[in-house]
Amino acid sequence: MTDQIRLGTMLIEDDTRTPESLVLGTEHFSAGWSSIVKFTSTGLEKEIEDAGWTFFYMAGEIRTSGFGFNEQSRTARAVAHLIDAVKRENCNCLEITQVRQQSFLGLRYTSLCAHARHIQESRSFHDPSNIPARIPFRAREPHEQPATVRSKSLFVGEALQTWENEGGSRA
Repeated sequence: MTDQIRLGTMLIEDDTRTPESLVLGTEHFSAGWSSIVKFTSTGLEKEIEDAGWTFFYMAGEIRTSGFGFNEQSRTARAVAHLIDAVKRENCNCLEITQVRQQSFLGLRYTSLCAHARHIQESRSFHDPSNIPARIPFRAREPHEQPATVRSKSLFVGEALQTWENEGGSRA
């Protein structure tokens, strides 16, 4: 595994939708994630763009470290931290940008830097759970108090529950 993790390594979440025209070679890496082989990030981005899809590059760098008894366990822990961080950003891919073996007070550790990447068909990156409810904008006069919102938006589960309580039924 440690020989799979180096500068430029890309990991992709298993079952990620990709363009049909893209033949993506992967090797199993860890539970739910695979390493992309035979593609650089530039080459993969070009193939995805040519298919009309988008390969997002998230600007914020993710830095993690992993401690362990040997290089393999240190690297595995650091990669697991990276995968967790990428999942929190709702992304399905990551690209390793730095790999360093270091020590602190005699304790060896692996330090990794990566960027979250995301493959999707749409050109705009969005997560429906983060989209705020739309509130109509009305310019107020300088002497007016801010308006208060009297109704709250319903999430899908709440809307379904409300509909069932009002006599609707699941078919």
